[in-house]
Amino acid sequence: MDETKVTGLADRLLGEVTTAMGVLNLYVGHRLGLFGALARAGAVTSAQLAALSGCAERYVREWLECMAVMDYVDHDAVTGRFSLSAEHAEVLARPDGQAYMAPFVCFVPSLARPLDQLIEAFRTGGGVPYEAYGQEAIDAIGLGNRPMFLHEYTAKWIPAMPDVQARLQAGARVADLGCGVGWSAVALARAFPRVTVDAVDIDAASIEHARRNAAEHGVADRIAFHAAPVETAPLTPPYDFVTAFECVHDMAYPVQALRRMRELAGPRGAVLVADEAVGETVDDNRNPVGRLNYNFSVLHCLPQAMVFPGAAGTGTVLRPSTLRAYAREAGFGDLQVLPIDNPLWRFYRLTP
Repeated sequence: MDETKVTGLADRLLGEVTTAMGVLNLYVGHRLGLFGALARAGAVTSAQLAALSGCAERYVREWLECMAVMDYVDHDAVTGRFSLSAEHAEVLARPDGQAYMAPFVCFVPSLARPLDQLIEAFRTGGGVPYEAYGQEAIDAIGLGNRPMFLHEYTAKWIPAMPDVQARLQAGARVADLGCGVGWSAVALARAFPRVTVDAVDIDAASIEHARRNAAEHGVADRIAFHAAPVETAPLTPPYDFVTAFECVHDMAYPVQALRRMRELAGPRGAVLVADEAVGETVDDNRNPVGRLNYNFSVLHCLPQAMVFPGAAGTGTVLRPSTLRAYAREAGFGDLQVLPIDNPLWRFYRLTP
């Protein structure tokens, strides 16, 4: 037996448990607005941050010290004050910034919430309802992806399809499937004032959030939100542009959903699917993106789809070959990977 290997794994597990607990403390800071208050206040004592945030000083002090030893927050040993660097504030406290990632920490308590149900699903082959993951899942997905939609969707992704960009500028009908809390539709409507969007999601709570987001950004008159399955949503083709962002792998019946997308686009419409940038084999996914997506798959994406009878059970790791096979079965003739640089997603244009 290789004792070095034994010790290495033991050390790794301890480190991963420490990291997981650290994420929960990040979640506490995110939920209580501590990072935002710290960014606005500058260098403060624990008592000052407690007063600013409306929290108990003893808890705030322990949290600040925890964040300091984990190198998220700076600490001045002479003055005893804590502060958030400008760089860390971009990630943790600037919701409108492109680097904002604080909402992703909500995934950890969300994924832990239904673990008993997941363990039972392992035994029975059943699933875990999306609603079991709570508000944290909606926040993590919606607010986590918001910076990409607001900063990259219309500035980088759409220009990779010049013909689509021209249609949108002229005024196009768009079907946004699996829209979540609506940031993709909002971003598109803001960038192209002549566009109208029908946005669909099966989760009613997400659709309610989406309607509020559209109203707050002044585009509610050009976006109609529908709480319905993609396959049966009340949409009337043809659409000039049909999209599905990071949701085909979640769908219980992906072939039927893609077939509906083809029907909605008609013979002239463009279809864009963005999904995880994963490799074709297990070994191809021995990297940070692969590990991230396999963890999501076991804990969330696979079980929430398996609730439905006869679900395809795709899981988060939607390989390009799998999507190509789904698309072919759904009636698409070609699938093109677009030259869009993104560390997490791969972009496919499907042609009827």
